[in-house]
Amino acid sequence: MSINHKLTHYLQAFLYALVFLTRLPVGKWLHKPDSRTISTAVYFYPLVGLVLGLVLVLFASLVAGFGTWLAAALTVSFWVMLTGALHLDGLADCMDAYYAGHKITDQKQRRERILQVMHDPACGAVALVALVLVIMLKVIALASLWQQGAALSLLLVAPVLARTAILPFMALADYARQTDGGVSTPVNNSQSLWITAFLYCALVAVGLSFVHSAVLIVALAVLLTYWSRFWFKQIGGYTGDCLGALVELSEVLVLILLVALC
Repeated sequence: MSINHKLTHYLQAFLYALVFLTRLPVGKWLHKPDSRTISTAVYFYPLVGLVLGLVLVLFASLVAGFGTWLAAALTVSFWVMLTGALHLDGLADCMDAYYAGHKITDQKQRRERILQVMHDPACGAVALVALVLVIMLKVIALASLWQQGAALSLLLVAPVLARTAILPFMALADYARQTDGGVSTPVNNSQSLWITAFLYCALVAVGLSFVHSAVLIVALAVLLTYWSRFWFKQIGGYTGDCLGALVELSEVLVLILLVALC
């Protein structure tokens, strides 16, 4: 493959990642993606997080004059709009699915029930509670950061690290459904996932102190390890909803830790 073809391939993979994970208007430049483009797009998820973070920093600077709490609420609302609530939907599906099947003792029946509910677009009470808690925690964490005088640029950290966590998570687990394309498409090269995640973490660490970056990375490692084992026990692997939920939980964890560390 020539250099031009490689660059075109990587650009298309990045655009696919942007189109899939955000509502940014870049779809007109995306060609019809093939399976190779979709698989390569996974490696650009953290870069999508950086794009989201930059847009959020710009937006937060525009609404900063509205007061800390209103600015935090508007920023989180804009955050949800940018992603089309994709990851929140994954979190909701995971919560509903787990509580629908967690009392079923037969492993096969529990797995089938959980996957069935995950596929159901309806949203139950447990899902609504989870969504309210996550959004509330994000607003409070952002407001707390800004009350402590933290720089707006810290908004970059959560979106990048949360989407970086997807890579080692996919390396640790197997996909639980039949491949259907998109965010859930398995990537066979687990070594490349680990290496790419390490590089993104190193880039984040450059902008933070050693203590800050070490705490955040270790905490995320614990979270993604637990999340991977949890869903392996429930369904024998992961789904796209599991990845979306991981992003939301990771963003909340990073924001809370930043409040504690600042």
